[in-house]
Amino acid sequence: MRKVDFDLSASASAYSVLIGERMDGFSEALISEVRGKKVLVLSDSGAAEASLDSVQTILNSGGVEHSVHIIDRGEKAKGFASLDSVLSALIDGRFTRNDMIINLGGGVIGDLGGFAAAVFMRGIAYVNIPTTLLSMIDSSMGGKTGIDHFGVKNIIGAFHQPKLVICAASFLESLPEREKRSGFGEVLKYYCLSGSKLIKDAILNNLIDPLLIEECCRIKRDCVCDDIRDLGKRRLLNLGHTFGHAFEAASDFSLLHGEAVSMGLVAAMRFGEELGVTDPGVSNRIEQLASIIGLIYDYSDYSESASQLLSHDKKSDSESIEMAFISSFGQPLLRRIPIELASDFLLSSRR
Repeated sequence: MRKVDFDLSASASAYSVLIGERMDGFSEALISEVRGKKVLVLSDSGAAEASLDSVQTILNSGGVEHSVHIIDRGEKAKGFASLDSVLSALIDGRFTRNDMIINLGGGVIGDLGGFAAAVFMRGIAYVNIPTTLLSMIDSSMGGKTGIDHFGVKNIIGAFHQPKLVICAASFLESLPEREKRSGFGEVLKYYCLSGSKLIKDAILNNLIDPLLIEECCRIKRDCVCDDIRDLGKRRLLNLGHTFGHAFEAASDFSLLHGEAVSMGLVAAMRFGEELGVTDPGVSNRIEQLASIIGLIYDYSDYSESASQLLSHDKKSDSESIEMAFISSFGQPLLRRIPIELASDFLLSSRR
């Protein structure tokens, strides 16, 4: 078993991300965290079919009282209706401040369940058990929780850290190929930020294993622990996401998150090259790597609609938006850019 510790001393919060092969290897750690509590297991229809039995087996072996709440799968489920259903399940089940939620699923489940935990009785504990590559290496850590509203991604949310994150790589075996490729969109982001040889080799060989998950988790930890509230260094993790979130929304969420991030990375590098902050040729290299993974990176169909959504980004003010770039692989930087300039760049790329 591998482990990456998050020491969030500024918020008196610390937790571990445990990484291994099979869920039964985490039995002791999970039971230790939930012992004496009542648990709501939140999942979606896809993750529940593939992963719920193994989690319930552990909970039953420890005599943990629990119930299960299933929502529809997909980004469109991450809204007020689903939040209401989770909160209603907690209220109807007479959950207390001492009880907790286990989020079993991808990024939608983690974001939604984490936000429900943040607002129920002003905050209860939760554990993330991510079942997708994307959620294992990104959304399950760092405490960003939230829902979408009016087509704007993560516009309503809270910072609320998990008590534990468990990454069982065997869950990825049943993942549809499209979702595996989507996860590599975030892997590609981590390569851009770090220049890690391990990550580059994983991309070139289309390899997913605990070592890759651990490497990505460590990069995220190093950005998060000194900037829990997303005011400085942590914003580097938004690389590819300013444009990516806009592409995702412009597609009416028919694009998976990692697919949109792949497009966003290519767009950000092209924009950075135009601005003179990114070395020439970087965008071409990212296109090559995305192609090796099998990710689409042509965003021209979404450019016009996306250009109108940039002002809704959480990092924007009335006239400008903070964006992450890289000068070269492993050399990230932040720049505040006029929204009109970023919008014009996207409009110039439309079909």
